[in-house]
Amino acid sequence: MELVKRKKKLLKRKKSTVSEIKILSKEVIKPREKEKVDPNFLLPTSSTLLNCACSDHPTGGYGVGKVANLIGDSSSGKSLLALSCFAEMCMSKRWDEYDFIYDDVEAALEFNLDYLFGTEVSDRIEMQTTSDTIQDFYGNIMATIHNGKPFVYILDSLDALTSVEELKRANSQAKRVTGEKTDKEKGSYKMEKPKMLTEVLRVVARDIKNIEGLLLIVSQTRDNIGFGFSEKTRSGGRALKFYSCHEMWLSIIKTLKGKGRAIGVNTNAKVSKNKITGKVRDCLFPIYYDYGVDDISSCVDFLIENGVWKMGKLKSVNPRTKTKGEGRTIQATDFKLEGTKAKIITEIELRSLEKDLQLLVGETWNNIEEACRLQRKPKYV
Repeated sequence: MELVKRKKKLLKRKKSTVSEIKILSKEVIKPREKEKVDPNFLLPTSSTLLNCACSDHPTGGYGVGKVANLIGDSSSGKSLLALSCFAEMCMSKRWDEYDFIYDDVEAALEFNLDYLFGTEVSDRIEMQTTSDTIQDFYGNIMATIHNGKPFVYILDSLDALTSVEELKRANSQAKRVTGEKTDKEKGSYKMEKPKMLTEVLRVVARDIKNIEGLLLIVSQTRDNIGFGFSEKTRSGGRALKFYSCHEMWLSIIKTLKGKGRAIGVNTNAKVSKNKITGKVRDCLFPIYYDYGVDDISSCVDFLIENGVWKMGKLKSVNPRTKTKGEGRTIQATDFKLEGTKAKIITEIELRSLEKDLQLLVGETWNNIEEACRLQRKPKYV
């Protein structure tokens, strides 16, 4: 208030200089310090950029005690990204008490978990929990909560869940074909699954928060039919959108190839709902079938794109050998490294600079976020 009074006095003075008023204006409208999220209550997504997009913090993205919805096109890396959360958590003692539950509704998990994530992850994941119907899922998530331990529960996927009512209709159809007598069916709009999901999330949301767990629901995108609608949608009704802390949409930007064969995908992740920061953000990262999320590569690209690391000119083709040069040289001044992207990645891995890279990306991300903030006086003080 004192600064505001001083500014009013200056404005009344006829001889007040413009520079004096400008300096005081900056003091008056200086934005209040933003409260940062505690990283101890953020679970890692396995992608530094996705962590930042979810929470503005490089080491964690999913909120502890929350429900998150991971939605993606077919083969966009949904299951690999979800399972990578377990691998990242195994790297910190902070999460040693957590149970890892993977509800493989699709019965399609054929990944070599030992090869991709290590034996510790494969040993800790509980694969016995399998839901066939939405009612089964209700019982399984409640049993997990009643166990009393913090957990990460991955439901893969919501689309593969059926319902008891749907099974009854299927049974009636089979009887009609064989000429058997069937019971009279009640009228239905086939809304049992969305209604039950609403009840499940309403009941378990507070319990998940109290027990500091995470429910990560994987969904498949569907093509939206009708004029004026967005191109993609997902099943589950409005309840899933309402109760989710994060809603993340994965889409394939490019198929990555080696020796003429597909070896992975370049995935775009758009955080369309965010209850932690309130921001809509997106990011790019590659996912390889035999490696998982390539976090280092995406971080290097991000630093180059934002001018933190410099990239030299592309080397010309050797006219004698008719072969291309080694590619563009990157100057990673922060790490005192110079070379092609492949060489920089190798050096980061050999020198165990992954954490330093993560922090540098986080600092760069937040510098950009700070530059985007409105430089105005707080409306409410």
